[in-house]
Amino acid sequence: MGIQRLILSINNIIMNKIHVSIIESLYLVFMFHFFKTSVDFNILSSPKGWLFEHLIGDEYGLRICPFGQIAIFALIFIIIGRHYFDISDNFILFAFVASFLLSLMNLNAVVYMLPVWLVELYNYFY
Repeated sequence: MGIQRLILSINNIIMNKIHVSIIESLYLVFMFHFFKTSVDFNILSSPKGWLFEHLIGDEYGLRICPFGQIAIFALIFIIIGRHYFDISDNFILFAFVASFLLSLMNLNAVVYMLPVWLVELYNYFY
């Protein structure tokens, strides 16, 4: 009985998708602009050029490059904009696949984006 209530409450939250989109957007802004840590998930070196360089090693700081900090706003626009503009599901799926591919330049971004991708995959298939 308890698990059914939990599933029902989760479905009620997900049914109000604008709230989920707002939470996802706030999370992305926080993680890409304000979250500082000394934990580094990167196994690759930082790409060259000031726009793509990000902090590596165990130094405390922001782990996202300037390109990621700017590009995340395009994804946030799509996440919020889909509730107000007619954006096809295929374009939204393309945006999330592109965000995955671009995030591979910085594995910290992959880890930060993982909760959003999981929620979006759930919403896409259910």
